[in-house]
Amino acid sequence: MDSNIKAELLEKLQEKVINRKAMFIPMLCISTFGLVGYAAIDKEAPVIESNRVEVLYGTELDKSIFAISDNRDSQDAIEVEINSKSYDAYQLGVYSVEVTATDMFANKTTKTVQVEVVDKTAPEITTVAKSNGYVIDVNVNASNDIKKYIKATDNVDGDVTPFIEASQKLDTSKLGSQTIDFIVSDNVGNTTKETYEFYVSDNVAPKIDLKSKKVKIDYGSQFKANDYFKVTDNFDGKVTDVSVEGSVNTKKIGSSELKILAIDSSGNESKSSFTVSVEDLSAPKLSLKKSKVEMIKGKSIKLKSYLKSAIDNKDGDVTSKVKISGSVNTKKAGTYKVKYSVTDEAGNTSSKTLKVIVINPDDIAPNKGMVATARSRLGCPYQWGATGPTRFDCSGFTQWVYRKNGKSIPRTSGGQKNGGRKLSLSKAKPGDIVWRPGHVGIYVGGGRVIHAPHSGAVVSYTSLSGFRYAIRY
Repeated sequence: MDSNIKAELLEKLQEKVINRKAMFIPMLCISTFGLVGYAAIDKEAPVIESNRVEVLYGTELDKSIFAISDNRDSQDAIEVEINSKSYDAYQLGVYSVEVTATDMFANKTTKTVQVEVVDKTAPEITTVAKSNGYVIDVNVNASNDIKKYIKATDNVDGDVTPFIEASQKLDTSKLGSQTIDFIVSDNVGNTTKETYEFYVSDNVAPKIDLKSKKVKIDYGSQFKANDYFKVTDNFDGKVTDVSVEGSVNTKKIGSSELKILAIDSSGNESKSSFTVSVEDLSAPKLSLKKSKVEMIKGKSIKLKSYLKSAIDNKDGDVTSKVKISGSVNTKKAGTYKVKYSVTDEAGNTSSKTLKVIVINPDDIAPNKGMVATARSRLGCPYQWGATGPTRFDCSGFTQWVYRKNGKSIPRTSGGQKNGGRKLSLSKAKPGDIVWRPGHVGIYVGGGRVIHAPHSGAVVSYTSLSGFRYAIRY
């Protein structure tokens, strides 16, 4: 082949391969000798110049990170394989990465490059509360914890809000603006500084707490609207500008709506309402002259005479409407219960019970005041012939006790025995005199007797043992 033609063909082939990165050679226009001769032109492998490179946290490896050159091919034309099995883009540190570069003529170079993942991005401070740029709106008396209003996020360390440092504390107790500088750093020292203005204002309306949306009150009762609601404010505390629209007539059955308006010192308003129903809720007040009556067997009783009155808050005097249920058998001793009841026009009912005790004449005890009188002399010395008030013999003591209770009895024990009604000890009642030959005392119940025993002793308690009769006057 002519040398000029050969040179021309080689020049055209080189242009096709290098500039167009593809080989399209008409096999009919070139000889096998020409191809072999051209292939021998480039035998020099690419050069991987990087020994150690730094990449930012999160960077995925590609050939642009490594400095690779070739004697003939551009970096774009070089095929690069990166063995990144040991590489973690999201873990700071140094990794050994094997890089292989191959040029267009299959010349290959392999090299281990130290790749260091580094963090050079500072945390970002942003607002989490309502804001307008660098002005953050804060409600008065809200939390003074700045973490409620701003946060700091780092690309590596995540949430670094707890590490934010402030130039001053946020005071939410006073209205107005406060400018605070903030600084935060991540674990490798990347630092961010921001300045925010906090504008403290009162935008919260007073709070109206109702006891109930529907209130029932009794007919004729006193009514104060303020007793049924409470108004508080986040800034003012107790709100004084409170008005109630509407009224309640407790002398008229029916419902009324009351409207509440509360305004705090910042002009924030709250409205609420509740309904008040006037109803007859109370039963008549029923009164009896007594709750217990004792009567002697055989005597008559007028049950109506023990009714005192029945007055209703709405219907007035309803004494005439009182019904009496139950009966008393005055011929038979025992305890009876009589019920008095009355109902007003609204259906409210009240009742009282009268206890009636029918007793046999023999069961009636003397004046119980005698027991108290006898006890008042406990400890007084015995003196024969003495009748009180501080010294006694036995019959002088019993005579003094009875005289103090308005009853006159004989002076001696024998005279006292014969002057009253003699009963068995089993029928003795408090206040009865108990007798044994030559001696008397006052029975006080429970099997005990108070007496003036003998010389050298004092008025004291003893038992019924030895006594034979009870004497009743």
